[in-house]
Amino acid sequence: MVTITLGREDFQRNFPLGTNGPAFLLSLYHGEYDAWARSALDLRRSREAEISLIGPLIDTSLGVTSRREYLLRTDPGVEFLGQWNFASYLAITGILPTPDVGDEFRTEVISRIPVVFAQGDWDMFTPVENALNVAPYFPNGRVLITGRGEHGVLESLAADLPEVMATLLEFLQTGATSNLPARVTLPAPRFPAPDFPPPTAKARP
Repeated sequence: MVTITLGREDFQRNFPLGTNGPAFLLSLYHGEYDAWARSALDLRRSREAEISLIGPLIDTSLGVTSRREYLLRTDPGVEFLGQWNFASYLAITGILPTPDVGDEFRTEVISRIPVVFAQGDWDMFTPVENALNVAPYFPNGRVLITGRGEHGVLESLAADLPEVMATLLEFLQTGATSNLPARVTLPAPRFPAPDFPPPTAKARP
């Protein structure tokens, strides 16, 4: 038997992603905390593991401008999601050996290189606003927003909308974007039900 105390930051760090999210939220709503507790406990336990440093080495070197950091920390979503996705990188800036690239490198520039930004509007790691904000600096670029698309949306497009994937491949081969849509929608996913019996409905007074 293990006793664990859970709080708001545990919820933020374990915020439900993907198709399992609704079942997780329903479990908490009905007071079923076992799965959440096991997940949080697993994160807290020490373990021997090989950790790839390439991500932190690159991301802390690229860093953010002071204005970008301000926007991250004051975003309304922080109240619900916390700062787990970026605060650790900001905290170790200057500790890892990769040098900071500087704000001149981070400043937007106009690029006329043809590019397609494929973005899912259910992406919980990279908000769709990121693609929309950077797109104006690529006058020869296109934005393809995928409804119900998550992070790594190309894999979903290849599996569920092969005709759209074909237009992306056509762009890579020829540079043509005339057949590329601005928005597509993936089929509705199947959401698994919680692993506990449905609670008995209470009669209304």
